[in-house]
Amino acid sequence: MKTRLQSLDLRGWLYSLGASVIGGTATSGSAWLGIAAAKSAGVDVPDLNLKALGIILLSGALTNLFAFLAKSPLPPPETDTQP
Repeated sequence: MKTRLQSLDLRGWLYSLGASVIGGTATSGSAWLGIAAAKSAGVDVPDLNLKALGIILLSGALTNLFAFLAKSPLPPPETDTQP
């Protein structure tokens, strides 16, 4: 017999958590691409060094991480599909 802790779908929850962090990082990375595109089009935008890019990527990842944790603070219990 499984305990409550053992019956949690931890692998699925961690997978979703990782996916949300990667999604947030990728979305905020588009800001860097937008700045690069604006510069190549001749628009005067501020320079974005690697430190600033890291801060932008981290903030996007953390935003999605906290949003995921707000919706799913604990892994859901595993469903037993066997009869």
